[in-house]
Amino acid sequence: MSGIFSKVLFWFQAQNRHGVHSPFIYEFLDRAVYAPGVKQGGAGQRLLRAARVHFNPKRIWMASNLPANPEFRGNPKADMTLGGPPYDLLVFDKPSHEVGEILNNPGQWHNDSIVYLGNLRGSASAYAMWEQISQHPSIRVVVESYREGLLFFRKEQAKQHFKIRT
Repeated sequence: MSGIFSKVLFWFQAQNRHGVHSPFIYEFLDRAVYAPGVKQGGAGQRLLRAARVHFNPKRIWMASNLPANPEFRGNPKADMTLGGPPYDLLVFDKPSHEVGEILNNPGQWHNDSIVYLGNLRGSASAYAMWEQISQHPSIRVVVESYREGLLFFRKEQAKQHFKIRT
């Protein structure tokens, strides 16, 4: 699908916070994603910045192939704890088989962990991988923007997939 057409189609399918019927996700969108300070950084990693601010993860795992990420590396506000799993936030620059391996290893995450994936539509294969990953049985809540996505394990929540405008 062409880039412009896929963006327009996504925009029509996506909602803002008022179209979300989950109190957990509505609060996250209202207090973090659509908060004025988060928008200042541009759309590139808005969900990642919002998750870091709103959920305040302590144990963060970043994929080894990530370039220096200004959101975490060299940033004293990142509040990273060196240590082992389970992790509060797992960060991937794009959908890959490595994500599936982590999801299949429950020792790497806990019920309140968050998985961030960037560059969802970098290629057709990346988006196909994203769709497969978001259907993983352990994933209960998916928040998808055009460029990036968040996965939540929250067992207490019904399985839901939200497409949002950022």
